Formats: sequence, C-alpha cells, structure tokens
Amino acid sequence: MRAFGNRQSSADIAAGTERLISIQDYNAAVDVNQADMQITVQSGITLAALLRRIEALGWCIPCLPDIDTVTLGGAIATGTHGTAGDGHPLCEYMVSCRIVHADGSIESVDQADRRFPALRCSLGLLGLFSTVTLQCRPLYQLRVEEQPIPDDQWLNQYRRWLDEFDFVRIIWLPHTGYGWVVLGEKISADSVVAEQSPPWYVKYRREVSKLLYRRTAHSPRFTRTANRLLQRLFFSHKTQTRGTLYGATVTKSRASTLELAEWAVAQQRFETLFEELRHHLERNDNDAFAHIPMDIRFLKADQTWLSQAYGEDAVTVGCVTRNPQFADRYHAFDLVESLFLRYAGRPHWAKRFQAGPAELQPHWPHWKDFVNLRRAADPEGRFLNSHLRRLFE
Repeated sequence: MRAFGNRQSSADIAAGTERLISIQDYNAAVDVNQADMQITVQSGITLAALLRRIEALGWCIPCLPDIDTVTLGGAIATGTHGTAGDGHPLCEYMVSCRIVHADGSIESVDQADRRFPALRCSLGLLGLFSTVTLQCRPLYQLRVEEQPIPDDQWLNQYRRWLDEFDFVRIIWLPHTGYGWVVLGEKISADSVVAEQSPPWYVKYRREVSKLLYRRTAHSPRFTRTANRLLQRLFFSHKTQTRGTLYGATVTKSRASTLELAEWAVAQQRFETLFEELRHHLERNDNDAFAHIPMDIRFLKADQTWLSQAYGEDAVTVGCVTRNPQFADRYHAFDLVESLFLRYAGRPHWAKRFQAGPAELQPHWPHWKDFVNLRRAADPEGRFLNSHLRRLFE
C-alpha cells in the first residue's frame, strides 16, 4: 500500500502495489499558532495552497523547491528541497507530525523523539503523514537577477555567490557553454528595483522545445543543435524582478509528469565531477546528449538520515528528458547515474535511479539504522513495493 500526491515526477517510489492512496483531497489547514509562527496542515495540501496561506500571515518557508504543485506530505517524505539561502529540504522545517502506522494506529511525534531524524525523510516507510506542523519565518523580499554566464565563469564564482546571495540557482545549458544564473538578495520592503522583463516570445519556450526535442528521440546528436538554438532564443537576455521567495523563484505550473533524475554530490567534489560530466556529454562516441535544462542547486549540511545533504554541504544536478515516452532509452540518465556513483553521489528519492543498496548504503551512515526502524514500524512490509523492498527490506 502506497500513498501518492500529484505525480509530478515519474518514479518507482509510489508504484506497483494493489492499493494506492491519493492524499490530494486531504488538504485543509488545521491550526495556526501565531505566537510560535507555526502552521499545522493536512499532508495532501499543495505547496501553492500552503504558501499562499502563510504569506497572508506574513510568514514564509525560507527554502522552496522549483514548483508549487507538489503535495506537502510527498515533498517532505522524499527530501524535496530548494537552494542556497537556508539551503535545506522542506522536511527540515517540520517540527511535529501525526503519522498513521501500518496497523492503522495514529501517533503524534515531535522533534524530541529519537526517530525524528529518520521520520523527516522516510519515504512513507515509517508511517504515512496525516498532519504536519511547520516552523515558519518572517516574510521577506528578494531582488532577483537572471542572465546567461559562460560555464567557466559561473564555475569559478558560485562559491562566492553562496556567501553573498540569499538565493543561488544555476540552470545549466549543456552543449552551449552557458549556464542561466539566478541570483537573489534580500531587500527592504521600500527598496526600488528597476524591473526588467524577458522578451515577449519567451513564453513560447515549452512549445519550441517540444518541437525541437521530438527529433532528438531518434537522432540524439541533434540535441546539441537544439540546445544551442534554445539558448540563443530563450536564454540570451537578462531579467530583474522583485518579490517573495515564492513569488519570484517558484514555477507556478507544471504541464505534466516529468521523466527526470537528480543526484547530489558533496560540494567539495562538485567541480571535478562537473568537468567530467561536461566532457562526457560533449563526446561524439556516445548518445548521452542531455536536454535543457540541467538544474544545479545548493544544499547545506543537515542531520536527516536519508537527506541528500546528510552531514555535508551538497550540490544537486537534475537531468530531464523532454521525450518522456522514450525515457528508458535516454542515455544521459545512465551517464549521470554512473558518474555520480563514482563520486559518492546520492539520488533524489522521488526521481529516477537504478542503483541498489550495495551502491547507496555506503553513502548514508544511518542506512542500517533506518532499515531497522522500518522493520520495527512495519514488520509485515505493508508500506513496501518492489522498488522499496529491493532497497530497504
């Protein structure tokens, strides 16, 4: 038996069972604690509904993922994250929750419980989230600049940006020599920002991308040409805006379920890994040509057992195909996974990967502790499917 939310990413974590539970309609706000700046909500609430509610209260969550259409319960359980700034997964802002156990019993758990570092990112294996209480922060404004910067330049500057800015995201454009760099800094409410909008035709990027990438399904080498055309058309200008973290940096729509992978590596190994990744993707003796964009984000070290940033500052790199029907023969997925595994990489739990416990266990110090907790919480394996049984039984 598995729970699922809005299915924004295609993954095996919520598949292959006879019983699937949708949490989409379990989406109410339960309580607001003004004194402690905390909100309690049902786990099926979308980030869009949650963030609108807390911004109306003058609050924020200071680290948000790229999209707002995911359900909170699914985002927390899988370690979904933002970038830079506070630099943590959403689960780090959960201070208490109610969970439904495999036997149907309900339990309230808070940060004082020894299981909490495991429960924060537990993949639905230690119980299903019923309600979640989040610690919020005061709302703030950002000035956000976006522009293309050559790869060698942003690679030499990103560490300084992480010290200077409150939001850093690099949308790498493989095969073009550029990254689309997004930098945000906190400003006062009365600051004046000379806003600069993108060209009018940028709104057609998805349609043009779809047309160009259709050919790459059968001619992977055309990806290089497609990416360069897309960079010149849609990633060659500069914009400047202001807004909240949610308003200025989060995508408000997602057309469909995506086929994508994401891997994290310790920041100290990222630059070496990136040079090797760029080298392999540019070679002509394979078909591992990657579509735009490859999303690069930055996480601070945390203590959540199965977090991508457990114990070390990390850099995450996403890899997407724009031809989902041909995802199983998109060679960039295999290239990215094999490379990250060589550098002790960790996958995003809600996205595509093939590695098993032999490859992954060495990179999470509490892997065996998590398995033991799972067995104690669900001895009959009711929350397992074939994918999770392979990893955690």
